[in-house]
Amino acid sequence: MNPGYYRFRFFLDLVRVFVVPVLALHYALSFWQYRLGTLSLPVYSSFVIGWATVKCVYVESRKRREALSLGARPIPQVVGKWPGNIDVLFKMMRAFKTSYIQDVYLQLFEEYQCTTLNTRILWRDNVRPFRLVAPHLHPLFEK
Repeated sequence: MNPGYYRFRFFLDLVRVFVVPVLALHYALSFWQYRLGTLSLPVYSSFVIGWATVKCVYVESRKRREALSLGARPIPQVVGKWPGNIDVLFKMMRAFKTSYIQDVYLQLFEEYQCTTLNTRILWRDNVRPFRLVAPHLHPLFEK
């Protein structure tokens, strides 16, 4: 999609994350003719969070099964202390102010001792390959 349509993409993301689960629960409750009353807000909020959690677990398990069936290894994922690797995101944002963008990724590659890494920020895959002009000069490639 054209990068100029970022507002439209953002709108579609909001619809996918919030509107679809709310409509699914609404139509399910309507089908069973059940009224929530004062519990509407907590039930709908919990359902949106549960929907996102179940969807994330399902997608991850499907990707693992597919990788195993192809005989591939999963890409190492950065493990943060906060949910959604938000602490990693904040660390990267602070480092971007004082250093080159690739320096942050280089530190992560050295920490995880790999050449491809999934930062998995906000539960979305963000795969970064390590590209170096002279790989024989970097310690990651020494064996």
